[in-house]
Amino acid sequence: MRRRDSIHCLLLCASTSSRSWAQTPIPRTKIGYLHSRTVAPTHTTRQFLSKAWLRLGYVEGVTVIMRSAEGDLKRLPGLVTELISEGAGVLLVVGSAAIKAATEVSQSIPIVGIDLGVNPVRAGYVTSLRRPGGNVTGLFLNQPAIVGKWVDLLRDAQPSIGRLAFLSDSGTALDQVDAAKEVAAARGCQSIVLDVRTVQDFDEVFRALGERPRTGIVQLAVSTYTVAQAQECARAALKYMLPMIVPVKSFMKPGVLMSYGPIEEQYFARAVVLADRILRGEKAGELPIEGPDRFELVLNMATAKQLQLNVPKSLHLRADQVIDS
Repeated sequence: MRRRDSIHCLLLCASTSSRSWAQTPIPRTKIGYLHSRTVAPTHTTRQFLSKAWLRLGYVEGVTVIMRSAEGDLKRLPGLVTELISEGAGVLLVVGSAAIKAATEVSQSIPIVGIDLGVNPVRAGYVTSLRRPGGNVTGLFLNQPAIVGKWVDLLRDAQPSIGRLAFLSDSGTALDQVDAAKEVAAARGCQSIVLDVRTVQDFDEVFRALGERPRTGIVQLAVSTYTVAQAQECARAALKYMLPMIVPVKSFMKPGVLMSYGPIEEQYFARAVVLADRILRGEKAGELPIEGPDRFELVLNMATAKQLQLNVPKSLHLRADQVIDS
């Protein structure tokens, strides 16, 4: 009996230990990085973020786990679930579609978003910029202010512009579109919105724009679609003599006249700092939404010459970087 009792006790202890182990929560000490298009080491955003998390002591593949939808946005919710199941204690999410997917999958796992096209209050992610209140914080732009600056810079380069074509992604840039229309009207300009999701041939569309002089192009959104079409847009803009401004330096392709936006390496690194603070115990809902405190203007004088623009010296002097070839 004693032997049977001993065996029974051992089995009971083992069973109890097994159940206890199975119920032990996953240690959430990792950053889960999610991008709609790519997490390739050569991708600009990945490079900026990698420098920041490596500097803070995180190890890629160990304490930073990465997933990409490779342009298939339907995969995003499943990828969010994967990251959470692998122990992500905070999700660092890039782009409107990915942020939306993350917020729909979880209302408890902290989310640090990077999105240059959406107002997070209007989107319902946070209750206020100063005190988000839920599980979302991150980096977002002041839409009316930045769109106004893009339009003014383009018109500084070519004062005769009276018509503005805004390149938009209907799935991500609705806040920017509203701001763009208001800015154009306030400047006395006509406006047209081109949805990059539906345009099949930018050469054809830009040719039609070029037939009406005094037209400028403002790219609003940074999304999977605009990234994929950046080179085609720039080539067509130059071919049909259309001055074009883009929102960040990394979008400066041959044929684009200028870019104006946050200094990406400095700004994006702050998202990693937010993620690190959350893993160290701070709450996402108590960390204010951060906008950029520094912007850079890049001017392509080679493109200006091809467009036959006489760029004012004052604009030339204001540029943080001038490309001459």
